Amino acid sequence: MTYTFPPSLHPLRDYLKGQGADTRAFVSARQAAFMAQQLLGTRVKFPEKGADMTSTLFLIQKAVTEKGIAMTATPPAPSGKKQKQKSPYANLKRDKPNFSPEVFAEGIHIFCDGASIPNPGIGGWGVVVYRDGIECASSHGGNAETTNNQMELMGLLTAIEMAEAYSDEEHPATIWCDSQYCVEGANVWLKTWKARGWNKKKLESPKRDEGGIKNLDLWQAIDRALSNTPVSRISIKWVKGHVGVIGNERADELAEQGRELFVERAENSAGNELDERYRQIMGAV
Repeated sequence: MTYTFPPSLHPLRDYLKGQGADTRAFVSARQAAFMAQQLLGTRVKFPEKGADMTSTLFLIQKAVTEKGIAMTATPPAPSGKKQKQKSPYANLKRDKPNFSPEVFAEGIHIFCDGASIPNPGIGGWGVVVYRDGIECASSHGGNAETTNNQMELMGLLTAIEMAEAYSDEEHPATIWCDSQYCVEGANVWLKTWKARGWNKKKLESPKRDEGGIKNLDLWQAIDRALSNTPVSRISIKWVKGHVGVIGNERADELAEQGRELFVERAENSAGNELDERYRQIMGAV
């Protein structure tokens, strides 16, 4: 059994075809919506599993028409011999990332980074905001006992909060992060974890006890921050680290400043000092 797009959703269907997806291979409207969401970068909230997806698909399709995305369909398969059904993910176009300076020259771009040396150990995070290529704000911090991933997440959380402050409907913000863990988590995993009661395993899974989420408090803080920001005002994207992207290098520099702050504190104090926001999020106070 496969999902058939109704005529009113043909613009979305044609867009997916143009991206190389086999729209005849979707087994459900939910699968079609999931793929479309990933390709378009939208963050439309999905209804409960089993619910009608029509309104969700219309909201995702709206991004196609609003952005004026070309909807050129791929040629149909030759008639005659029956074509073997394949995964709709098989022929997706994978565009090579473009990190040239022109990409960041206009609009609001926020870069975040984090690191711990050693891992685990003393760590720092950094965030920098650019408007039309000019730095307009920055922030950094750190912790005496942390991990790389925790500092990356703190950087992302702060970037989301700064995006809310510096963006609006006419001037959305793009957050750039060199951690796939953060980018995939925020854009893909978070929705699933939340739907499963903050667990990697389904509610009915016999292995649910094994589905614990690392850094759960930080992920939940990120979810709350995203919920406070309209989806039209923020997008989270991956940037390759240490390839000369000025914003990424600046965020890395700020993260090191945050770490050095706690290196100095560790040298001058025998106590365990933690960034106040980090303590609150992680339940240390």
